[in-house]
Amino acid sequence: MVRPPVGGERGVEAGQGRYKGVRMRKWGRWVAEIRKPNSRGRIWLGSYLTPEEAARAYDAAVVCLRGPSAQLNFPQNPPGIVSGADLSPVQIQIAASRHARTKPVDMASEDVNSPHPM
Repeated sequence: MVRPPVGGERGVEAGQGRYKGVRMRKWGRWVAEIRKPNSRGRIWLGSYLTPEEAARAYDAAVVCLRGPSAQLNFPQNPPGIVSGADLSPVQIQIAASRHARTKPVDMASEDVNSPHPM
């Protein structure tokens, strides 16, 4: 399988090569998982068609577990989730799946300083 190119075009910093919490299966599907705080256990976040979807699932889960100040794969498009330290793993999986399947907001098309509306 061929990995996606490294670079800013996919939101990944040079040298990193992939998104945090995301990996590719041998058969080409992208999966996401996150470690539970203060534990060796993991929460399975699901299997996705693209690495960006899987990375958005991770972003939602990390906000649920660590709060809004957590380091995200897409800081320009944070999930609209209230930090929920008391959420169950199933509730975190549901929130992650919902956020993964939402269309990311294109920040370039929403320039508030633009003097001429399109």
